[in-house]
Amino acid sequence: MTATNGADAARRRSRRGRGKGPAPGTAKTAGDFWGSAAKLPPVQDVTVSVDPSAVVRSLGRPPFSGHEAVSEYYLRAVYDNTVKLAEVLATAGDLLSETADSKGRTGP
Repeated sequence: MTATNGADAARRRSRRGRGKGPAPGTAKTAGDFWGSAAKLPPVQDVTVSVDPSAVVRSLGRPPFSGHEAVSEYYLRAVYDNTVKLAEVLATAGDLLSETADSKGRTGP
């Protein structure tokens, strides 16, 4: 690519964006972009799964010939960490259900 081609490409990219978007001084507010919060359904509390890998285990052993036990271990670790992350996010957002709090769960 020559320097001329690069400059032409930059010019074409800058022309594409012209005429799009709000005019200067007429920026939209966040409510205009995201919509009204009153239209959203009520937020449900999050309950934490006691056994995150139960559904996947019910499908049988992973189809990794010769490595079933190891792959099952790593897949279970991924599911457990995902549930832990979801629990942390739910706690941070004050969405953790009271039943999950009363189970006596402790931090990592």
